[in-house]
Amino acid sequence: MKRPRFYLLLTFALFSAGSLLAQGAPGQESWSAKLSSEGCHIDLSYEGQTWLTVMRVRTTSNGEHLAIDRGAAKLTLVRGTKSGETLVKVAGPTTFDLVLQAEGSRLLLSLRGLKALEGVVLEGAIHAGSEPLPARLDNLEDDVMQMVSGAGASGLSDSVYDRFRDQALKIMARSIHLTPSQGGFSFSAEGPATNTPFCALQVVTRVYTSRFPYYKPLDKKQWVRVPVSWGSWYYYFLHVTEADVLRNADAVARDYKPFGLEYCGVDGTWQKDGTGQAGHIGGSWTESNAGFPHGMKWLADQMRARGLKPTMWLCAFGNNDENFCNAHQSWFLHDEDGNPVAASYSSHLADLSNPEVRKYLADVYRRQTLEWGYEYYKLDGLNEACDLFALHRAQAYNPAVDAQTAFREALGEIREAMNSRPGVFFNACGPSFPTEAMGISQGGRLGVDVLMRDEPLSFRGVRVALEAIRRGYYTHNIIWYSDPDYLLLRPPLGADEARTWTSILGLTGQVLALGDDMAALPADRREMIRKVIPVADVTPTDLYPLSTDRPIWALHLARPFGTWTVVGLFDWDYDTQENPAVGSCDSCSLLKRNDALLGVNRGSGARYEIFSSAEKSIEENRRYMALSSKPPGLQLIPVPAYLAPLPPRYMVLDFRKIGLDPAKEYLLFDFWNQKFLGKVSGQYAVSLTAHQCQVVSLRPAENHPQLVGTDRHITMGGVELKDERWDAARKQLTIKVQLVENYPTTLTVYAAGRRLKEAAATGADVQTSIEGEIVRAKLLSPKSGIAEVTLKFE
Repeated sequence: MKRPRFYLLLTFALFSAGSLLAQGAPGQESWSAKLSSEGCHIDLSYEGQTWLTVMRVRTTSNGEHLAIDRGAAKLTLVRGTKSGETLVKVAGPTTFDLVLQAEGSRLLLSLRGLKALEGVVLEGAIHAGSEPLPARLDNLEDDVMQMVSGAGASGLSDSVYDRFRDQALKIMARSIHLTPSQGGFSFSAEGPATNTPFCALQVVTRVYTSRFPYYKPLDKKQWVRVPVSWGSWYYYFLHVTEADVLRNADAVARDYKPFGLEYCGVDGTWQKDGTGQAGHIGGSWTESNAGFPHGMKWLADQMRARGLKPTMWLCAFGNNDENFCNAHQSWFLHDEDGNPVAASYSSHLADLSNPEVRKYLADVYRRQTLEWGYEYYKLDGLNEACDLFALHRAQAYNPAVDAQTAFREALGEIREAMNSRPGVFFNACGPSFPTEAMGISQGGRLGVDVLMRDEPLSFRGVRVALEAIRRGYYTHNIIWYSDPDYLLLRPPLGADEARTWTSILGLTGQVLALGDDMAALPADRREMIRKVIPVADVTPTDLYPLSTDRPIWALHLARPFGTWTVVGLFDWDYDTQENPAVGSCDSCSLLKRNDALLGVNRGSGARYEIFSSAEKSIEENRRYMALSSKPPGLQLIPVPAYLAPLPPRYMVLDFRKIGLDPAKEYLLFDFWNQKFLGKVSGQYAVSLTAHQCQVVSLRPAENHPQLVGTDRHITMGGVELKDERWDAARKQLTIKVQLVENYPTTLTVYAAGRRLKEAAATGADVQTSIEGEIVRAKLLSPKSGIAEVTLKFE
């Protein structure tokens, strides 16, 4: 005899009139359920905030089913016998209880009164504010880093986060699936149908505030786009002049402004007395040095004349102008012996509690924005200013105020002065992770410098950026736009390494700052940069710091016309040129101590060059070993035992591992090689050498012609694609795409067994070519704008 299979359908919605409230016991009353007077609708709230509506429960048994719908079921809410327990009593063809057990922020769901169940599926809608974010809250160390652009979702996500409440709803079940829906996300959670809970819901509060006391969500209505800029530091360092800046302004205006670069200007060492004396680059707050004879207002005017917005670096609270500092001694911190407190970038550090210096600085920034015209500030030395004030607070103007209060008040006054010109962007640099500036700045530097003075560019810079991303990428596009430091692509960095560094910035959507001599940069590197401008609107969905560099980066994109996933596959292995031992010891300090023992005067760049290179570390060790007299304390540099090249890494991309359905077929497309990789299900494999990457798009295969990739932007549609429609009756595919003036853009289309009959375009010229089942449509227009191409098939 067959046992019946039945579907249990509970439909929940929000009713305000004629409802009764069922809650837990005192101390467990955070969860509540409301039932309408008809007895067929309910919603769930936590601490007065609605989280779940339009829910239903389904279950099966022995292939038969029983359905209880809105008309056939009578729902009644009663208080259970246990503390915090509420029963939803269902009376209909089958009578049973849905048990809601509140345990603080968790709500456990069970079924009673039904036997021989094979499983239960809970479905419903999640309400998580105006910008709900699918997320993972627990670090599973699964080799995958996830991001999202638009209302995308992944099978790996188990939570939906509301950054305005700083709360998330976490779903705990055997399997979970989130689906974008109107107004947020719907979900499906499946669990075992026993007396134990088949599903648990938990509201996680203070997701960010627990780590960052100054958490405040980024105002994305005011700061709509991630800025793209050029700055002078990592090519010119201490020797930049206004002529250098203008030369690069011409290059970026020509090569990148049409693509979306807006900002250009000068990083450190433009200031009087800020040209690196005694290691200090934070000079006068108001006067430029001899390298900028026309002054900073003139330079800003030159940027604007080229259609660019001017940018400026400043050590926010540091000054090296001895005459100015001596004339205003009370404005600066002093130690207990009366000596001025020096910082990394300056010989004098402002007393953050002194109202006179704070007013002066506010006036300076107001003048720089209103009169000079600067629209992007990189303010440096912020962590240090706060820390040194705390250390020397006893000698401060107001020793009663704590360091973070003084710092945030002073920085807030500067930010308010910047607001005298609408839209001024403030990127806070600590130099590393200045969390004290959260809620005041719109950008935040995550790590240390990717290149030291006099150090040749190498993959070490990529590793520094990766360390920064591990530390703080989860704050990006939520608290501020995160900044892993400049993108540097010039030789001797190899082509594969350059593509990897570019992919890091392009896939994560962080602050993009260019730092090479743009006029001299090789053509292939200039082309790489174009592929990541403008920056795509990307948000991390792994809401925690990472402990390892993940080899798989999955960006899930959703647009009104479709969804797809772009995956970066990375081989982070060290090659024979690197010294991986530097990651496990403070080798720079080791070299510095050795130099001091040997009386060697070497800059930090030269030290970094030695300890990050296996060959040069070995050479340095040989020099130590050859010394006839070795000073006590001299240490050898740790060097790996292997020197042979590492074999290529065979990487398997399991579709389930990135939250995709392994049973579905996907069309794969290699972005950097512009190659169609076929129709694939389950998994995809590739071999990569050290420092190499592959960026592929995965689009669900349809039974008709469809786009598989573009060559315009690394997101392969996330920036440039505006619409894609298949008309089955007319057998035609229509694609709308944003073009850049005089820049060819190629759309790659999978024909799905059909033959191209005709191609036409409006707003651009189109040329087509056919390679088996692939159709390429190359578009070109003398003007930037949206073009529409129509491909008719037989």
